[in-house]
Amino acid sequence: MVLILRQVIEHSSLSPAQPVLLSGEQHLDHPVRWVHTADLYDIAPLLRGDEVLLTNGVGLVGVSEMDRRVYVQRLAERRIAALFFEVGRSFAEVPVDMIAEARELGLPVVELQPVLRFTEVAEAVNSELIDDTVTRLRHADETSRALSEALARGATLKELVAQIGGVLGTWAALRDHTGQVIVGTEPSGNSAPAEIAEVPVLVDGMAWGRLRVGCAGPPAVLVSAVLDRAPTVLGLCLIRERQEVAGTLRVQQVLLEQLVAGDVLDPSILQDRLRAVGVATSQHHYVCVVVDPDRVPDAARRLDQLVSQLGHGIFGFVDGVLCAVLARRQGATTANLAATVHAEARMALARDSSMSAVVGRTLRTYTQLPASMAEARAMLRLGHGLRARDTVLRVQSLALENLLSTAGDRDALRRFVDQQIGPLLEADTAKQSQLTRTLATLLECGGNKAAAAERLHLRRQSLYYRLEQISRLIEVDLDDPAELTTLAVALRAHRMLGAQ
Repeated sequence: MVLILRQVIEHSSLSPAQPVLLSGEQHLDHPVRWVHTADLYDIAPLLRGDEVLLTNGVGLVGVSEMDRRVYVQRLAERRIAALFFEVGRSFAEVPVDMIAEARELGLPVVELQPVLRFTEVAEAVNSELIDDTVTRLRHADETSRALSEALARGATLKELVAQIGGVLGTWAALRDHTGQVIVGTEPSGNSAPAEIAEVPVLVDGMAWGRLRVGCAGPPAVLVSAVLDRAPTVLGLCLIRERQEVAGTLRVQQVLLEQLVAGDVLDPSILQDRLRAVGVATSQHHYVCVVVDPDRVPDAARRLDQLVSQLGHGIFGFVDGVLCAVLARRQGATTANLAATVHAEARMALARDSSMSAVVGRTLRTYTQLPASMAEARAMLRLGHGLRARDTVLRVQSLALENLLSTAGDRDALRRFVDQQIGPLLEADTAKQSQLTRTLATLLECGGNKAAAAERLHLRRQSLYYRLEQISRLIEVDLDDPAELTTLAVALRAHRMLGAQ
């Protein structure tokens, strides 16, 4: 099993340093690919993502607050697993501005006491990662070879599933998208969730069903390897053995492509296609979800779990993006379906500090699906361009930016930004001040100055001084809700223009 951040923090090689997590509590399950040591300020371009970076802060000595924040921003953009910062040598404590920036970006920062040799820590953790990777690859290759040879000899689905169970020394079963067991057997009674592992079976990028296995006995690394490779072979056998599968999945592929494109379909045709792929079309609510698989490890499996946990539906790859329609019976929950999906998606899909998915609005009729799916896909693209900080967005989060991006007159939009906040931008550039950031934080806090001061880690008097500067430079009344609304639009327009 791949190490996750929580396991690295608890690793015995780090215990003498008394690790303290200062930010990013929601990302303790982030997988760790490597432990890297470096004190360079410009280290981010050399990282690939999913690393734990060990530093004692030498490269940050004499660096301004703004540049320290940029350092944290760049590490978050590289999607590293965490920054481990040793105090007591270069810095008495982790700079509060870095902690504040990391909290906003969701980047885990761990404080360490100065008792470690970084090279020994890196060697200890990386050795485990290498051993685990080699073992997993060996099991995966053996699984692929054995199942592929069986498929070439003409093995049936029943024989392949039995072979999978034999490799693991446990039971195995293949279910279709409705949850019906097609091949294999499952134990009677209610097994504990920890004793069952499942993975979606995709055929040509479209989800068909799930492979489920018992995992109480076999080593976790073997289960992981088998579930990684077996679905591909099972998908090939499905196409060969069950001709109706290809037709159903072709309808699903066409349907998802049309939804992503926002095609206006005749309601009766849309209803027939949804029914053909197993999506209910009456007495249900719907939510569209789009996921960037490059930013979510094991994205198809996590999305499949989300769909099965909250209702039923379909998903598949369209132009390299995972797109899902989730349906849930009306009245199944008192909570808003989109809000429920968003909350669960943040736990299931948010594996690092970058934006990875978009959740659409609650739909009360299936006829709204094309517009909603197209909107969600557009928001994912827009969120990437804007480097959105939320890992899983609701479509409403970027509605204003989306409207502004469709404005035909970019020059007029730039003039609007210059008129409203131009002096702040110029002051920040000339004096490396934090006036624009201060205004943005005040707006994020709904004009609440006490909350803004706390979020910025400022004393109340320091915040008031900055607000006086802002009021003077752009001649606004920061107690007027109408003027605050205008400034909020200007800031978001500035952000949108900067991403183009």
